[in-house]
Parts: sequence; structure tokens; C-alpha cells
Amino acid sequence: MNTDKIYQRIGEFVVCYQWLENKVREIGWLILDPWRKEWPPKQLRKESSEELFRKVESLFVDLMNRLDVPDKDERITDFKSIVAGCHAMRQYRNNLLHSAFIELKAGGKVMGILRSNPKIKIDPTSGEVLFDQEALTAKAITKKLHELGELAFPLGQHYVQLIHWSPFESRPKFHPDER
Repeated sequence: MNTDKIYQRIGEFVVCYQWLENKVREIGWLILDPWRKEWPPKQLRKESSEELFRKVESLFVDLMNRLDVPDKDERITDFKSIVAGCHAMRQYRNNLLHSAFIELKAGGKVMGILRSNPKIKIDPTSGEVLFDQEALTAKAITKKLHELGELAFPLGQHYVQLIHWSPFESRPKFHPDER
């Protein structure tokens, strides 16, 4: 087992997640101040990731409704789907960062790495204790990196489109034949 590769993938995931979170923040900054009157922006810096994602989703939906974009419903649905994926990546990141890592050894060699979250949860229906544990592999973390990448690309596309439409208040209403 290549433990170095597992720890490398954990680091890569965390760095890529931070990029994703920051891109959401940049979208929020662009919506709040498309003229960049205040730089660096002071808003959207103290929120938790969960709160940041919710706030920027709301800002995006409000903007789409103000711009009267012909395909606004599709754009809103897509952005909400991306934000839902961001929440899933946030949870995975939190699970990685707030867990203990236990190396399972046999014969003096590491045979596996177990991630174990020390927070105990109770199943609301059965009352049983739930343990949040998983065997970590480089392949499993690489799969999560791939999922994160599938969110990052369309998120970047939304950001670029918003740049082209800004400043938003001076943008004329769209006409159905402009598609």
C-alpha cells in the first residue's frame, strides 16, 4: 500500500476544494460589486463554507430574475445543482479534515488507512450509535477529485458569463430572438 499517495491525494483534494470555494466567493463578489468599487472586497469573507454557498446561490438566483434571461430557469437549476455538489464536497472535506487517521499494520507494513470521525452520531429511528469511518484509498479520493472537477468546470462557465454580462444594472433586458 502506498500511504504517501493517499496523503498526497488528501492534500490535493483540500487544495482543489479551496479553489472551488473561492470561485463561489468570486461569483458573489462580482454580483455584489460588478464595478469593483471596493477592492479587495470585504463581504463574503467571514462566512462558513455552508453559509457562503447559500448566500451566493441566493445572490445568483436574484440576479437571474433581475436580468430576465430567457433561459434563466435552466441557469438557476444548473447553479443550484452545482451548489448542492459544493455542499457534498464540503462535507467530504470536513470528514477528511476532522477525522483521525488510523494506519492498519500487519507484519510491520501498513496494510490500510482508516478514516474515523470522532464525533458519535445516533440514528434517530433506531437509537443506535453510528460511526463515521471509511477505508481510504488513493483511488477513492481521486474519484472525489473527479467529482469536484465536474463541478468546477460549469462553475467557471457561470463566472465567465457573469463577467460578460456585468455591470448588471446597465445590461438591457434580453429579447427572445437574442438566443
